[in-house]
Amino acid sequence: MLIFIDESWQSSESHPKDKICVLSAVAIGSNDFNEYSRQIWNFKVKHLGPKCGDAEIKGQEIFKKFLFRLEWKGIKSHQLNLAREVFNYSESHGAKAFASIVRDEKEVDLSCADVKQLERPFFFLFERINFFMQENHPDLTAVLVFDDRGITQNEKISQSVSNFFHLSHTGRAFDRIMKAPLFAISSENVGIQIADMIGHIIGRRETSGEKIIGEFWKLVKQLEYRSKTEIVREEGKKFTLFGIKMARSHGKDEKEA
Repeated sequence: MLIFIDESWQSSESHPKDKICVLSAVAIGSNDFNEYSRQIWNFKVKHLGPKCGDAEIKGQEIFKKFLFRLEWKGIKSHQLNLAREVFNYSESHGAKAFASIVRDEKEVDLSCADVKQLERPFFFLFERINFFMQENHPDLTAVLVFDDRGITQNEKISQSVSNFFHLSHTGRAFDRIMKAPLFAISSENVGIQIADMIGHIIGRRETSGEKIIGEFWKLVKQLEYRSKTEIVREEGKKFTLFGIKMARSHGKDEKEA
């Protein structure tokens, strides 16, 4: 199972200094990935033109506000129709979405500055991915594929992730995830592009409200992983694990997104 991971940073329209970061991921079966690549290439050609099969889908470009305004005026948007087809295809072919949403000022860059301590957003993401694998693919291992961010940052992410899985008690318990992450260039990888689209929509909803992107938020929620297992806390509270998680400030109660 391939887990493609990307990051999306956005600022609140009403308070530009308030930033939010979304660490988003999409799970695609390794045996299905070539077909995903072929089909999404066809979608790009269909909606953007014969020379755009290799074009990279970027959330900030495909979900520009003026495209929504044009549709409100009855003018068809090829970019938004492309996004609809990508999300609908992904949902119908078993892809699952995960995300950690961060507002804490100390965590919002997700820089893995301390390679000996994995940031909470990564932990929450891996927790859900491992649970998903245990429930749905107990005989398989998830391979983490991060968006390539350059040698220096890739090295920090790799060291941080590896240390977490090898050195921490919690990390060692996540036995359904490969301990060494991989990296891929987003322009050449549709998995990273889908993760970017998911992260952008989640970030837009958190910073701009649901009115503009309501339709696409619903499509993301259709992709979201939902656990089949009811979890019971020590105090007796029961809850279901969802793929999208808001990482609250340190010391505050955790609440599912």
